[in-house]
Amino acid sequence: MLFRLATNTPRFEVFQLLNDELLFFLEKTAEENIFIRALFTGGEVGLACWNNIKTREKFKALFDALNNAGAHAKQQLLEAMRDHQDLQCFFEKPKRNLFDFMDLSCKEALKSLCTHLYCSTKDLAGIVAASGGNNITAHFNAYRDLEVNGNICKACGMKELAPFRAEISDGDQWRSDYDHQLCKSKYPIFSVHPDNLIPLCDVCNQDAKKAKDLFRRNDGQKRLAFYPHKEEAQELIELVIEDLRDPEPKIRVKWNALDDDLLDKLETWDEIYEIRSRVEGKLRPLEQVVVNRCNTRDTQEIETMVSIFARKPEPITLKSEAWAFWHQKLFSALEKIDLAPFIAKCNFIQEQGAKGGDFILENP
Repeated sequence: MLFRLATNTPRFEVFQLLNDELLFFLEKTAEENIFIRALFTGGEVGLACWNNIKTREKFKALFDALNNAGAHAKQQLLEAMRDHQDLQCFFEKPKRNLFDFMDLSCKEALKSLCTHLYCSTKDLAGIVAASGGNNITAHFNAYRDLEVNGNICKACGMKELAPFRAEISDGDQWRSDYDHQLCKSKYPIFSVHPDNLIPLCDVCNQDAKKAKDLFRRNDGQKRLAFYPHKEEAQELIELVIEDLRDPEPKIRVKWNALDDDLLDKLETWDEIYEIRSRVEGKLRPLEQVVVNRCNTRDTQEIETMVSIFARKPEPITLKSEAWAFWHQKLFSALEKIDLAPFIAKCNFIQEQGAKGGDFILENP
């Protein structure tokens, strides 16, 4: 993540309740051979899961698959979930082969149930009521409050989570999707773990991350990842301007770290969210980015504005303005170099553009 989550980030009670219910179910399933109501908790959450036909069917499918696999598989799945509830520890020492003991039938039943819990069961009236009426929209609004995390994506700093709309009640505001840091397909038991679900922008969640595995590269090699509640990349990044005198100077995202584990986590973050390609693509052509931000082509004004924009943003700015972090890094890099060739190029482009415009107007 570019920015760690705020220490006062609220936990979504619905996810906590469903996570607890799933763990309770696995504990009882390890002891029981008949699918009965007692496999669920006695309160509103257990009753809602039992009374909802689709949810009950998903639980039963997993129960039957585990029964067919035997007592050992039941116990192993229980231990896999029970012993890995501390996600910070899991990120420090990832268990990449957590479900290798399960046969295909059990794996598919587990994925199907956990996906259903996240997609459908979380919205059941009984589940929401058990959380004090706090549905996912209410949690999202609390999460992105400026006194908490703000409305800028914590993974990239490039996009809003969702636009605010005037004259619209909090309950009807748009919200972003919640990303499973440990994706549902590879780590299903964390599908409703409250520490595993983080609102991200649509580009990070839908276009870049998808179902990528934080702890394995595409070639199967092991890797590490930042734990979003405690770790961040922002102090480990710098922007470098290369080939300033060339027709197209290049912006490069560089890592400012020597520790091997940190470098590994930075590379994971970059690959998961495609950070380098998005930043370097957005900040070209360089001269147009600078002119757009400074709103001038005057040499003295550009030098003044570069100095101003190179200042470190206020924390609340990083929470409320998309690209604020990256623009500051860009202007900080510009402040360290000789701007004369760059400004001369800007002026040359402006002159050529003006001449070209005059030619068109004079020669219809």
